[in-house]
Amino acid sequence: MSTEVTLPSPTGLQAFADRAREYAGQARAENTRRAYASDVRAFASWCEARRECALPASPAAVLSYLIDHATTLKVVTLQRRLAAIREQHAAAGFQLDTASAAFRDAWRGIKRAHGQPAVKKRPLMTVDLRRAVAILPDTLAGKRDRALILVGFAAALRRSELAGLEVTRKDGGAWIEERPDGLVIHLSRSKTDQQAEGAEIGVPYGSNPETCPVRSYRAWIKAAHLKEGPVFRPIDRHGRIGTEAVTDRAVARIVQRTVEASALAEGHSPEEARRLATAYAGHSLRSGLATSAAANDAPGHAIQRQLRHKRFDTTSGYIRSGQLFKQNPAGMAGL
Repeated sequence: MSTEVTLPSPTGLQAFADRAREYAGQARAENTRRAYASDVRAFASWCEARRECALPASPAAVLSYLIDHATTLKVVTLQRRLAAIREQHAAAGFQLDTASAAFRDAWRGIKRAHGQPAVKKRPLMTVDLRRAVAILPDTLAGKRDRALILVGFAAALRRSELAGLEVTRKDGGAWIEERPDGLVIHLSRSKTDQQAEGAEIGVPYGSNPETCPVRSYRAWIKAAHLKEGPVFRPIDRHGRIGTEAVTDRAVARIVQRTVEASALAEGHSPEEARRLATAYAGHSLRSGLATSAAANDAPGHAIQRQLRHKRFDTTSGYIRSGQLFKQNPAGMAGL
């Protein structure tokens, strides 16, 4: 007796093809998908204005687009737009040939002529962080900002990760667990963990109660009477606490506002204080921990673990910055 196997018809496979496209769309982080979509729209508009075909586009049209924007857009933006155009073509089943010598040489020339080092925000070093949180008032907003800054710094969190923290366990989210030795930050997903393997970050007690992230976190939770939901929330001018989480942009504003207030307290003019504050952002907490730890001779592998970098060469940039004056040959030359 034979058994006949019926294969799914092409029509039956269509549902799986649609789901495959949906999963493929999840291969990149949401911010990257949003940026790529914007880049593709910009290229399509440029082509439409010149009666050029955007999909499939000719290599000459793509190169012309890059040349046309070489003086108005940063090279890093052009590089992302080129990647977005390539990916759009691949997803649609078209081959965009940008490997020719003419294209490569022209693109290399654009990068050489217009490339600039990335403008990075300053790391909030430990000494500056101490001064900054010292001026925060003992109000609800002050307690929240102190906890946000110190937890973000100690855990080396990205601003989106910091904004998304929950008081209790949340499936698929990020939450804080209190333990006798300190706090454990549970992350289900992050920028470098798109497969959602998850991560645990330890935040120990600080030696100084005024800058201890664990004590500051508990003081904020107690004052705000939080049992569940977002850890860091908006507070209106009447002292009412919101129910939603702060945004990642609010994290940057809190850092800048605290630095500005610290600069004013030190005698800087309002204009100088504002200028100093603009040098910092939400990432200043993460980079501040890495650079400060490197300056105090923390092992490179430990810094990499706390920052959750996949590659050590990413971490090494922070280490070099933090150790510029450590065993510096210019300081050993007898000047």
